[in-house]
Amino acid sequence: MKNKLLILISAILLLATPKYSFGWGKKGHELVAEVAYHYLDESTRAKVQGYLKNISFKDAANWMDEMRSNDYYTYMKTWHYLDVEKGERYTPLATDRNIIIILNSAIAELQHRDNIKNKQIKNDLLLLFHLMGDLHQPLHVGYPGDKGGNTINVTLIKTNTNLHSAWDTGIIESKNITLEDCLKQYDTYSPEEIASFKQLHVMQWMDQSRSLLDTVYNFKDDLLDQNYVDANSVIIEKQILKAGIRLASVLTEAFKN
Repeated sequence: MKNKLLILISAILLLATPKYSFGWGKKGHELVAEVAYHYLDESTRAKVQGYLKNISFKDAANWMDEMRSNDYYTYMKTWHYLDVEKGERYTPLATDRNIIIILNSAIAELQHRDNIKNKQIKNDLLLLFHLMGDLHQPLHVGYPGDKGGNTINVTLIKTNTNLHSAWDTGIIESKNITLEDCLKQYDTYSPEEIASFKQLHVMQWMDQSRSLLDTVYNFKDDLLDQNYVDANSVIIEKQILKAGIRLASVLTEAFKN
């Protein structure tokens, strides 16, 4: 009886404890991979697929989230995000293990892949595919006080959720955002802007995502109404497009030889 009571209490505490959500959600990450695939040439696609073997681009983009249920990969939990106080700048430390550090490391290793084994190249690709998406979800580089919006309860249209989850999956599902929706955003940018997106600078990519946080938090009475959803779905489409373009650019550069 005592054991059953302890199990019940543990379950209640587990449900009551705010969890840190990871990623755009399955569909969002798949869209990032699809955008990247769209902008890759056939040669680069083939080379990348050769290292991924039987893992598709879309599955590669979700691999880190799929591994969350495997205790062996617990060490990766902090790799999905970086929380920084509003108005402050992030200064990397040697001991840090967050999205910026891991993403930069994976890119650097892929750029010098002749020095590493195929297994590590595959691992770096899996990290790159996922974390590029995470970095472009503004709340993955949000504020520590609310754990990137995870502790802010909101109503998305008529569904109770939290702010982070609304951006991970809620708005994408509510608007049924598709690959075509994201690709259409390409024409809203000038050639110069598109070229600037491809410039490799992870910290600047983070800053650009964080610049959207004022818009993310621009709602009243814990309600994300239809106007909020309509306006921010466009931002999400653009962020997914940028993530895919940048993923394709990194892959093209790393596998050009």
